[in-house]
Amino acid sequence: MGFPSAEWAAAYQRALNENAAYREAAKAWVGDILLLVVPSTPGAPAPGVHLDLADGGCRAATFHEDARGVASEFVYEGSPENWARLMRHEIDPVKAILDGTFRVKGNLAKLMRFTRAAKELVETASNVPSG
Repeated sequence: MGFPSAEWAAAYQRALNENAAYREAAKAWVGDILLLVVPSTPGAPAPGVHLDLADGGCRAATFHEDARGVASEFVYEGSPENWARLMRHEIDPVKAILDGTFRVKGNLAKLMRFTRAAKELVETASNVPSG
């Protein structure tokens, strides 16, 4: 199963809902986030997985072949190469934001209140097989 795909999104939703550390860290978080793969070729589709999150759980994880038009409170975006590195645990998700490897769009004040939950989101993603 490759990242991103509908199969991966379903497996990720299950893994996130089984993650006790995420459930505890995100028990007061209600919102959504888009995991977006920014294409290296201009005009190419930008696939992604949109997550509907509430109270420590994931209500839905939806794959989009081109997610650029998907409205989301937060967007965590990176290149295909950097997503692959993240999935192989070669880079830290928080350090990747700080050094510009990944970008986050959205209300950073809210995100800062849930840094542990955000880290668990990405850590859980890197633990789902991505082919």
